[in-house]
Amino acid sequence: MFRLPTHLESFVPPPTEQVPQTRPWRGSFMLSSPSSPPVSSHTMIYCSAAETEGDNEVEKWPTQFLVQILTHRPLLQELQQWVKHSDAVPMCMFMPDRLPNIGAHRENLAAFQSLAKTLHDNQFIAIAPWNAPDRLSGGGLILYPTVTSQALLVGAVFLQTQFPDFLGINSRSHVMVMPVPRGLSYSPSGSAATPNIAASQRHARGGGHAR
Repeated sequence: MFRLPTHLESFVPPPTEQVPQTRPWRGSFMLSSPSSPPVSSHTMIYCSAAETEGDNEVEKWPTQFLVQILTHRPLLQELQQWVKHSDAVPMCMFMPDRLPNIGAHRENLAAFQSLAKTLHDNQFIAIAPWNAPDRLSGGGLILYPTVTSQALLVGAVFLQTQFPDFLGINSRSHVMVMPVPRGLSYSPSGSAATPNIAASQRHARGGGHAR
């Protein structure tokens, strides 16, 4: 059996202190209108997520989220301030997944960027409920744009707690449909590599001007 040289053993933590690597979540966002049948009105965006702060418990996440944009008033700045003072909320970063078909990949990227641009330009945020009460009792995800790129979305993860009251999401009348490509029929590529996120982006809890 191979054994590390004695002078290197101090660099390896004992088994009880070793943290297993979490597989990144890979799935889809579905944006749909509450006034139309989901089958005919949905827009599908394939994406992946990587943890940036805290334990996201991605192994419990559903593979598809119904994403709703809150349009009753701009909430981005208020959410950013709330997040800065809520260190207990796990955070993650979403990015468009890579699809094997070049055309489908470009459509998927355009759909993701259109969502990010709409949120940024209108100072909106979006929510994605868990819809999995047997696994997660919290509100779900809050999505908002980053300060750096339209190819990234920040996710605040509410595993066991509900969304903040200031969101005012009791009414469904404020949900909108994104005018982005719909019905992509290609599955994500088989790669399960952890998405590459720069350190400055992995620890950014705020949003702002996306480029």
